[in-house]
Amino acid sequence: MIQRRMSLDHPMGLNDVRRVVESIKDIGEGEELVIQMSSQDSFRAEGIFSVLDTGDYRWSAKGGHDGKDYYIVARKR
Repeated sequence: MIQRRMSLDHPMGLNDVRRVVESIKDIGEGEELVIQMSSQDSFRAEGIFSVLDTGDYRWSAKGGHDGKDYYIVARKR
């Protein structure tokens, strides 16, 4: 399985959501996209979740071990 990664800088904004939209276009079946962002931006991730749901992606979110990072892992259904 191919795993692609992208990091979003703090503070996360609309341009970051656009970057996610562009990145998921390249994700094929069986591939994963791991999005890393600051845990301070986790409440702003709703736009990304909406994009993933609309694009028929299965996703999960979790916090990092140190409490500073937040990860969204998306896979095409």
